[in-house]
Amino acid sequence: MNTNLSRAGLAALVVFSIPTMLQAQNDAQEPAQSPQPAQSLGQALKQGTTTVQLRYRFETVDQDGFNKEAHASTLRTALAYASQPFKGWSVELEAENVATVGNDLYNNRGAGSDSNGVTDRPVVADPELTQLNQAFIRYERGETEFTVGRREILLGDVRYVGNVGWRQHHQSFDAVTLTNSSLDHLTVHYSYLDKVHRIFGDSQLMASHLLNLGIAVGDLGKITAYGYLLDYDQPQDAIRSTSTFGVELAGQRQLCGDQARCGPGQLLYELEWATQSDAGDNPRQIDADYLHAVIGGKARGMTVKLGLEVLDGNRSDGQFNTPLATLHAWNGWADKFLVTPPDGLEDLYLSLAGNLPFGGARKLAWKAIYHDFGAATGGASYGDEIDLQLTCKATWGQVFGLKAALYNADTFSSDVDKLMFWSAYRF
Repeated sequence: MNTNLSRAGLAALVVFSIPTMLQAQNDAQEPAQSPQPAQSLGQALKQGTTTVQLRYRFETVDQDGFNKEAHASTLRTALAYASQPFKGWSVELEAENVATVGNDLYNNRGAGSDSNGVTDRPVVADPELTQLNQAFIRYERGETEFTVGRREILLGDVRYVGNVGWRQHHQSFDAVTLTNSSLDHLTVHYSYLDKVHRIFGDSQLMASHLLNLGIAVGDLGKITAYGYLLDYDQPQDAIRSTSTFGVELAGQRQLCGDQARCGPGQLLYELEWATQSDAGDNPRQIDADYLHAVIGGKARGMTVKLGLEVLDGNRSDGQFNTPLATLHAWNGWADKFLVTPPDGLEDLYLSLAGNLPFGGARKLAWKAIYHDFGAATGGASYGDEIDLQLTCKATWGQVFGLKAALYNADTFSSDVDKLMFWSAYRF
Protein backbone atom coordinates (compact mmCIF):
# COMPACT_ATOMS: atom_id res chain seq x y z
CA MET A 1 0.00 0.00 0.00
CA ASN A 2 1.20 3.54 -0.76
CA THR A 3 2.17 4.98 2.64
CA ASN A 4 1.48 8.58 1.59
CA LEU A 5 -2.01 7.76 0.34
CA SER A 6 -2.80 5.76 3.48
CA ARG A 7 -1.72 8.70 5.66
CA ALA A 8 -3.92 11.02 3.63
CA GLY A 9 -6.83 8.62 4.03
CA LEU A 10 -6.29 8.44 7.81
CA ALA A 11 -6.18 12.23 8.03
CA ALA A 12 -9.37 12.48 6.01
CA LEU A 13 -11.07 9.99 8.34
CA VAL A 14 -10.06 12.06 11.37
CA VAL A 15 -11.27 15.30 9.79
CA PHE A 16 -14.57 13.73 8.73
CA SER A 17 -15.22 12.24 12.18
CA ILE A 18 -14.72 15.51 14.09
CA PRO A 19 -17.94 17.17 12.82
CA THR A 20 -19.98 14.05 13.62
CA MET A 21 -18.81 14.07 17.26
CA LEU A 22 -19.37 17.81 17.53
CA GLN A 23 -22.86 17.44 16.12
CA ALA A 24 -23.73 14.84 18.75
CA GLN A 25 -22.63 17.29 21.44
CA ASN A 26 -24.59 20.16 19.91
CA ASP A 27 -27.76 18.07 19.70
CA ALA A 28 -27.61 17.53 23.49
CA GLN A 29 -27.39 21.24 24.22
CA GLU A 30 -30.21 23.74 24.60
CA PRO A 31 -30.74 26.06 21.63
CA ALA A 32 -28.66 29.22 21.99
CA GLN A 33 -30.54 32.41 22.72
CA SER A 34 -30.09 35.36 20.37
CA PRO A 35 -27.86 37.96 22.07
CA GLN A 36 -29.40 41.28 23.05
CA PRO A 37 -28.01 44.43 21.40
CA ALA A 38 -24.70 45.36 23.00
CA GLN A 39 -24.90 48.21 25.50
CA SER A 40 -21.13 48.72 25.76
CA LEU A 41 -17.94 47.96 23.87
CA GLY A 42 -17.00 45.27 26.37
CA GLN A 43 -20.37 43.60 25.97
CA ALA A 44 -20.05 43.73 22.17
CA LEU A 45 -16.72 41.92 22.39
CA LYS A 46 -18.01 39.32 24.86
CA GLN A 47 -21.08 38.60 22.73
CA GLY A 48 -18.98 38.06 19.63
CA THR A 49 -19.09 34.77 17.75
CA THR A 50 -16.20 32.42 17.03
CA THR A 51 -16.22 29.94 14.16
CA VAL A 52 -13.86 27.23 13.02
CA GLN A 53 -13.70 26.06 9.40
CA LEU A 54 -12.01 22.83 8.35
CA ARG A 55 -11.38 21.83 4.74
CA TYR A 56 -9.41 18.75 3.81
CA ARG A 57 -8.49 18.17 0.16
CA PHE A 58 -6.65 15.46 -1.74
CA GLU A 59 -5.69 16.63 -5.23
CA THR A 60 -3.84 14.61 -7.86
CA VAL A 61 -2.38 15.93 -11.12
CA ASP A 62 -1.16 13.81 -14.04
CA GLN A 63 0.49 16.16 -16.55
CA ASP A 64 2.45 15.50 -19.73
CA GLY A 65 6.07 16.51 -19.35
CA PHE A 66 6.36 15.14 -15.81
CA ASN A 67 7.32 11.56 -15.05
CA LYS A 68 5.77 11.84 -11.60
CA GLU A 69 2.25 12.78 -10.60
CA ALA A 70 1.43 15.42 -8.01
CA HIS A 71 -0.29 14.25 -4.82
CA ALA A 72 -1.38 17.12 -2.55
CA SER A 73 -2.97 16.16 0.76
CA THR A 74 -3.72 19.39 2.64
CA LEU A 75 -5.86 20.64 5.49
CA ARG A 76 -7.05 24.24 5.81
CA THR A 77 -8.05 25.38 9.31
CA ALA A 78 -9.53 28.85 9.73
CA LEU A 79 -10.40 30.42 13.08
CA ALA A 80 -12.62 33.49 12.84
CA TYR A 81 -14.07 35.94 15.36
CA ALA A 82 -16.73 38.62 14.79
CA SER A 83 -17.83 40.99 17.52
CA GLN A 84 -21.37 42.21 17.95
CA PRO A 85 -21.92 45.77 16.69
CA PHE A 86 -21.76 48.62 19.18
CA LYS A 87 -23.11 51.92 17.92
CA GLY A 88 -22.58 50.59 14.41
CA TRP A 89 -18.94 49.52 14.95
CA SER A 90 -17.69 45.93 14.89
CA VAL A 91 -14.48 44.02 14.29
CA GLU A 92 -13.70 40.79 12.44
CA LEU A 93 -10.57 38.62 12.62
CA GLU A 94 -9.62 35.44 10.80
CA ALA A 95 -6.43 33.39 11.04
CA GLU A 96 -5.78 30.43 8.78
CA ASN A 97 -3.35 27.54 8.71
CA VAL A 98 -2.63 25.35 5.68
CA ALA A 99 -0.84 22.12 6.56
CA THR A 100 0.38 19.23 4.45
CA VAL A 101 -0.92 15.87 5.68
CA GLY A 102 1.80 13.31 4.91
CA ASN A 103 4.54 14.02 2.37
CA ASP A 104 4.27 17.06 0.08
CA LEU A 105 4.55 15.30 -3.27
CA TYR A 106 3.72 18.36 -5.33
CA ASN A 107 5.14 21.75 -6.35
CA ASN A 108 3.32 24.10 -3.98
CA ARG A 109 4.41 27.31 -5.80
CA GLY A 110 5.04 28.96 -2.43
CA ALA A 111 6.84 32.30 -2.44
CA GLY A 112 10.28 32.47 -0.85
CA SER A 113 10.58 30.29 2.24
CA ASP A 114 7.04 28.98 1.70
CA SER A 115 8.25 26.99 -1.33
CA ASN A 116 8.68 23.27 -0.72
CA GLY A 117 11.35 23.06 -3.45
CA VAL A 118 9.62 20.29 -5.42
CA THR A 119 10.17 20.83 -9.16
CA ASP A 120 9.81 17.32 -10.62
CA ARG A 121 6.05 17.17 -10.09
CA PRO A 122 3.14 19.34 -11.33
CA VAL A 123 1.90 22.42 -9.48
CA VAL A 124 -0.81 22.42 -6.83
CA ALA A 125 -0.73 25.97 -5.47
CA ASP A 126 -1.31 25.23 -1.79
CA PRO A 127 1.83 26.13 0.23
CA GLU A 128 2.04 25.42 3.95
CA LEU A 129 1.65 28.63 5.94
CA THR A 130 -0.03 30.29 8.90
CA GLN A 131 -1.30 33.85 8.48
CA LEU A 132 -3.75 36.41 9.74
CA ASN A 133 -5.94 36.46 6.66
CA GLN A 134 -8.52 39.03 7.76
CA ALA A 135 -8.46 41.78 10.38
CA PHE A 136 -10.76 44.74 9.78
CA ILE A 137 -13.10 47.21 11.44
CA ARG A 138 -16.62 47.67 10.10
CA TYR A 139 -19.04 50.56 10.56
CA GLU A 140 -22.67 50.19 9.49
CA ARG A 141 -25.36 52.82 9.47
CA GLY A 142 -28.56 52.26 7.58
CA GLU A 143 -27.70 51.11 4.07
CA THR A 144 -24.07 52.20 4.30
CA GLU A 145 -21.14 49.95 5.24
CA PHE A 146 -17.56 51.12 5.73
CA THR A 147 -14.59 48.83 6.42
CA VAL A 148 -10.87 49.36 6.86
CA GLY A 149 -8.18 46.72 7.27
CA ARG A 150 -7.25 43.37 5.74
CA ARG A 151 -10.19 41.49 4.27
CA GLU A 152 -11.40 39.30 1.45
CA ILE A 153 -13.24 41.13 -1.33
CA LEU A 154 -15.55 39.43 -3.81
CA LEU A 155 -17.14 41.56 -6.53
CA GLY A 156 -19.90 40.22 -8.76
CA ASP A 157 -18.98 36.94 -10.43
CA VAL A 158 -15.34 37.33 -9.21
CA ARG A 159 -14.08 37.67 -12.81
CA TYR A 160 -12.06 40.71 -11.75
CA VAL A 161 -11.78 40.64 -7.96
CA GLY A 162 -12.14 37.62 -5.66
CA ASN A 163 -10.66 35.64 -2.79
CA VAL A 164 -9.53 32.61 -4.89
CA GLY A 165 -11.67 30.55 -2.53
CA TRP A 166 -10.86 27.20 -4.12
CA ARG A 167 -7.24 27.36 -3.03
CA GLN A 168 -6.48 26.55 0.58
CA HIS A 169 -4.89 29.94 1.33
CA HIS A 170 -7.34 32.67 0.35
CA GLN A 171 -6.45 35.96 -1.28
CA SER A 172 -7.13 39.10 0.76
CA PHE A 173 -6.48 42.83 0.55
CA ASP A 174 -5.37 45.72 2.74
CA ALA A 175 -8.21 48.00 1.79
CA VAL A 176 -10.71 50.70 2.59
CA THR A 177 -14.17 49.89 1.27
CA LEU A 178 -17.48 51.72 1.14
CA THR A 179 -20.80 50.19 0.10
CA ASN A 180 -24.11 52.01 -0.12
CA SER A 181 -27.55 50.84 -1.24
CA SER A 182 -29.71 53.69 0.07
CA LEU A 183 -30.92 54.73 -3.38
CA ASP A 184 -33.69 52.66 -4.97
CA HIS A 185 -32.36 50.00 -7.36
CA LEU A 186 -28.73 51.19 -7.00
CA THR A 187 -25.83 49.64 -5.08
CA VAL A 188 -22.44 51.37 -5.05
CA HIS A 189 -19.18 49.70 -4.02
CA TYR A 190 -15.82 51.47 -3.83
CA SER A 191 -12.53 50.04 -2.61
CA TYR A 192 -9.06 51.50 -2.31
CA LEU A 193 -6.44 48.72 -2.29
CA ASP A 194 -3.06 49.26 -0.68
CA LYS A 195 -1.78 45.67 -0.87
CA VAL A 196 -2.87 42.25 -2.15
CA HIS A 197 -1.94 39.13 -0.17
CA ARG A 198 -1.77 36.34 -2.71
CA ILE A 199 -2.37 32.60 -2.47
CA PHE A 200 1.37 31.87 -2.79
CA GLY A 201 2.19 33.54 0.54
CA ASP A 202 3.59 36.74 -0.98
CA SER A 203 2.13 40.23 -1.19
CA GLN A 204 2.20 43.06 -3.71
CA LEU A 205 2.01 46.78 -2.95
CA MET A 206 -0.38 48.89 -4.99
CA ALA A 207 -2.52 51.99 -5.09
CA SER A 208 -5.63 50.67 -6.83
CA HIS A 209 -9.25 51.75 -7.07
CA LEU A 210 -12.32 49.54 -7.58
CA LEU A 211 -15.70 51.08 -8.46
CA ASN A 212 -18.72 48.86 -9.02
CA LEU A 213 -22.27 50.12 -9.62
CA GLY A 214 -25.21 47.69 -9.64
CA ILE A 215 -28.54 48.91 -11.04
CA ALA A 216 -31.72 46.82 -10.87
CA VAL A 217 -33.79 47.38 -14.01
CA GLY A 218 -37.07 45.64 -13.26
CA ASP A 219 -37.88 42.51 -15.22
CA LEU A 220 -34.84 43.03 -17.44
CA GLY A 221 -32.40 42.05 -14.68
CA LYS A 222 -29.37 43.89 -13.35
CA ILE A 223 -26.91 46.20 -15.05
CA THR A 224 -23.44 46.43 -13.52
CA ALA A 225 -21.04 49.17 -14.56
CA TYR A 226 -17.47 49.07 -13.28
CA GLY A 227 -14.07 50.65 -13.39
CA TYR A 228 -11.02 48.86 -11.98
CA LEU A 229 -7.82 50.92 -11.89
CA LEU A 230 -4.87 48.73 -10.88
CA ASP A 231 -1.55 50.44 -10.18
CA TYR A 232 1.22 48.24 -8.76
CA ASP A 233 4.10 49.89 -6.92
CA GLN A 234 7.03 47.54 -7.53
CA PRO A 235 8.75 47.49 -10.96
CA GLN A 236 8.52 43.68 -11.23
CA ASP A 237 4.73 43.90 -10.81
CA ALA A 238 4.13 46.89 -13.09
CA ILE A 239 3.12 44.72 -16.07
CA ARG A 240 -0.15 44.06 -14.18
CA SER A 241 -1.05 47.77 -13.97
CA THR A 242 -4.16 48.34 -16.07
CA SER A 243 -7.33 50.41 -16.32
CA THR A 244 -10.48 48.41 -17.08
CA PHE A 245 -13.97 49.77 -17.73
CA GLY A 246 -16.99 47.66 -18.54
CA VAL A 247 -20.71 47.01 -18.32
CA GLU A 248 -22.75 43.84 -17.83
CA LEU A 249 -26.42 42.93 -18.15
CA ALA A 250 -27.59 39.73 -16.45
CA GLY A 251 -31.09 38.49 -15.85
CA GLN A 252 -33.70 35.80 -16.14
CA ARG A 253 -37.30 35.67 -17.32
CA GLN A 254 -40.12 33.16 -17.28
CA LEU A 255 -40.29 31.25 -20.54
CA CYS A 256 -43.94 32.23 -20.85
CA GLY A 257 -46.78 33.50 -18.70
CA ASP A 258 -48.78 30.28 -18.85
CA GLN A 259 -46.97 27.91 -16.49
CA ALA A 260 -49.57 25.18 -17.06
CA ARG A 261 -48.57 25.12 -20.74
CA CYS A 262 -44.88 26.06 -20.55
CA GLY A 263 -43.89 24.81 -17.11
CA PRO A 264 -41.94 26.81 -14.51
CA GLY A 265 -38.87 27.19 -16.72
CA GLN A 266 -36.76 30.34 -16.92
CA LEU A 267 -34.66 31.90 -19.65
CA LEU A 268 -31.17 32.96 -18.48
CA TYR A 269 -29.05 35.55 -20.26
CA GLU A 270 -25.91 37.61 -19.76
CA LEU A 271 -23.98 40.05 -21.92
CA GLU A 272 -20.80 41.80 -20.82
CA TRP A 273 -18.22 43.99 -22.53
CA ALA A 274 -15.09 45.69 -21.18
CA THR A 275 -12.03 47.47 -22.46
CA GLN A 276 -8.56 47.47 -20.89
CA SER A 277 -5.53 49.72 -21.31
CA ASP A 278 -2.11 49.97 -19.70
CA ALA A 279 -1.73 52.17 -16.62
CA GLY A 280 0.87 53.39 -14.16
CA ASP A 281 4.39 52.26 -14.99
CA ASN A 282 3.33 49.32 -17.12
CA PRO A 283 6.14 48.83 -19.66
CA ARG A 284 3.80 47.17 -22.15
CA GLN A 285 1.16 48.71 -24.37
CA ILE A 286 -2.29 47.22 -23.76
CA ASP A 287 -5.37 47.91 -25.85
CA ALA A 288 -7.65 44.89 -25.46
CA ASP A 289 -11.36 44.17 -25.13
CA TYR A 290 -13.40 41.56 -23.27
CA LEU A 291 -16.69 39.94 -24.26
CA HIS A 292 -18.82 37.44 -22.40
CA ALA A 293 -22.20 36.27 -23.68
CA VAL A 294 -24.40 33.58 -22.12
CA ILE A 295 -27.76 32.14 -23.06
CA GLY A 296 -29.42 29.36 -21.12
CA GLY A 297 -32.43 27.93 -19.40
CA LYS A 298 -33.54 26.50 -16.10
CA ALA A 299 -36.35 23.98 -15.71
CA ARG A 300 -37.24 20.86 -13.71
CA GLY A 301 -34.15 21.08 -11.53
CA MET A 302 -31.66 21.41 -14.38
CA THR A 303 -29.71 24.43 -15.63
CA VAL A 304 -28.18 24.63 -19.12
CA LYS A 305 -25.88 27.44 -20.29
CA LEU A 306 -24.10 28.10 -23.56
CA GLY A 307 -21.43 30.77 -23.26
CA LEU A 308 -18.68 32.50 -25.19
CA GLU A 309 -15.91 34.38 -23.42
CA VAL A 310 -13.32 36.32 -25.41
CA LEU A 311 -10.19 37.93 -23.95
CA ASP A 312 -8.44 39.92 -26.67
CA GLY A 313 -4.74 39.49 -27.25
CA ASN A 314 -2.10 40.00 -29.92
CA ARG A 315 1.61 40.69 -30.14
CA SER A 316 1.30 44.46 -30.64
CA ASP A 317 -1.62 45.48 -28.37
CA GLY A 318 -1.05 43.13 -25.43
CA GLN A 319 -3.57 40.86 -23.71
CA PHE A 320 -6.65 41.31 -21.52
CA ASN A 321 -5.87 39.98 -18.00
CA THR A 322 -7.55 39.98 -14.59
CA PRO A 323 -4.79 39.36 -11.99
CA LEU A 324 -7.02 39.85 -8.91
CA ALA A 325 -9.74 37.44 -10.02
CA THR A 326 -10.75 34.04 -8.68
CA LEU A 327 -9.31 32.56 -11.86
CA HIS A 328 -10.02 28.91 -11.00
CA ALA A 329 -13.71 29.64 -11.59
CA TRP A 330 -13.03 30.64 -15.21
CA ASN A 331 -11.69 28.92 -18.34
CA GLY A 332 -11.54 25.41 -16.95
CA TRP A 333 -10.64 23.81 -13.64
CA ALA A 334 -7.37 22.51 -15.08
CA ASP A 335 -6.07 26.09 -14.63
CA LYS A 336 -4.37 26.25 -18.02
CA PHE A 337 -5.38 29.84 -18.74
CA LEU A 338 -4.60 31.74 -15.53
CA VAL A 339 -2.67 34.16 -17.77
CA THR A 340 -4.09 35.08 -21.17
CA PRO A 341 -1.98 33.61 -24.03
CA PRO A 342 -0.14 36.02 -26.37
CA ASP A 343 -2.85 35.65 -29.05
CA GLY A 344 -5.72 36.01 -26.61
CA LEU A 345 -8.34 33.44 -25.66
CA GLU A 346 -11.76 32.34 -26.90
CA ASP A 347 -13.63 29.99 -24.60
CA LEU A 348 -16.80 28.46 -26.03
CA TYR A 349 -18.44 26.40 -23.31
CA LEU A 350 -21.54 24.36 -22.53
CA SER A 351 -22.54 23.92 -18.89
CA LEU A 352 -25.08 21.50 -17.42
CA ALA A 353 -26.02 21.38 -13.73
CA GLY A 354 -28.69 19.79 -11.58
CA ASN A 355 -29.60 17.84 -8.45
CA LEU A 356 -30.37 14.19 -7.80
CA PRO A 357 -32.15 12.68 -4.77
CA PHE A 358 -29.65 11.25 -2.33
CA GLY A 359 -30.81 9.75 0.95
CA GLY A 360 -34.11 11.31 1.94
CA ALA A 361 -34.23 15.09 1.73
CA ARG A 362 -30.56 15.39 0.74
CA LYS A 363 -29.53 16.21 -2.80
CA LEU A 364 -26.50 15.22 -4.82
CA ALA A 365 -25.54 18.28 -6.85
CA TRP A 366 -23.80 17.61 -10.15
CA LYS A 367 -22.19 19.78 -12.81
CA ALA A 368 -20.58 19.10 -16.18
CA ILE A 369 -18.83 21.65 -18.42
CA TYR A 370 -17.27 21.30 -21.86
CA HIS A 371 -14.78 23.97 -23.02
CA ASP A 372 -13.46 24.52 -26.55
CA PHE A 373 -10.45 26.83 -26.34
CA GLY A 374 -8.95 28.82 -29.19
CA ALA A 375 -6.93 31.93 -29.97
CA ALA A 376 -8.75 35.27 -30.20
CA THR A 377 -6.25 36.32 -32.88
CA GLY A 378 -5.35 33.92 -35.67
CA GLY A 379 -7.98 31.27 -34.93
CA ALA A 380 -5.63 28.54 -33.67
CA SER A 381 -7.19 25.72 -31.64
CA TYR A 382 -5.66 25.54 -28.16
CA GLY A 383 -7.46 22.42 -26.95
CA ASP A 384 -10.57 21.32 -25.13
CA GLU A 385 -11.51 20.38 -21.58
CA ILE A 386 -14.16 18.43 -19.69
CA ASP A 387 -14.93 19.40 -16.10
CA LEU A 388 -17.09 17.23 -13.81
CA GLN A 389 -18.23 17.79 -10.23
CA LEU A 390 -20.36 16.10 -7.55
CA THR A 391 -21.15 17.66 -4.16
CA CYS A 392 -23.33 16.61 -1.26
CA LYS A 393 -24.15 18.28 2.06
CA ALA A 394 -24.73 15.94 5.01
CA THR A 395 -27.57 16.52 7.47
CA TRP A 396 -25.09 17.88 10.06
CA GLY A 397 -23.77 20.47 7.57
CA GLN A 398 -20.56 18.83 6.35
CA VAL A 399 -19.90 19.14 2.61
CA PHE A 400 -18.30 16.38 0.51
CA GLY A 401 -17.10 17.02 -3.03
CA LEU A 402 -15.42 15.29 -5.93
CA LYS A 403 -14.39 16.92 -9.19
CA ALA A 404 -12.23 16.23 -12.20
CA ALA A 405 -10.63 18.38 -14.92
CA LEU A 406 -9.48 16.73 -18.16
CA TYR A 407 -7.58 19.05 -20.54
CA ASN A 408 -6.64 17.79 -24.02
CA ALA A 409 -4.05 20.07 -25.66
CA ASP A 410 -3.87 20.87 -29.38
CA THR A 411 -1.43 23.77 -29.72
CA PHE A 412 -1.35 25.25 -26.20
CA SER A 413 0.43 23.80 -23.16
CA SER A 414 0.16 20.05 -22.44
CA ASP A 415 -2.42 17.41 -21.54
CA VAL A 416 -3.40 17.27 -17.88
CA ASP A 417 -5.83 15.24 -15.78
CA LYS A 418 -6.80 16.45 -12.32
CA LEU A 419 -8.85 14.66 -9.68
CA MET A 420 -9.88 16.52 -6.52
CA PHE A 421 -11.68 15.21 -3.44
CA TRP A 422 -12.54 17.46 -0.49
CA SER A 423 -14.67 17.78 2.59
CA ALA A 424 -15.47 20.95 4.53
CA TYR A 425 -17.19 21.67 7.83
CA ARG A 426 -17.85 24.80 9.83
CA PHE A 427 -18.84 25.06 13.47
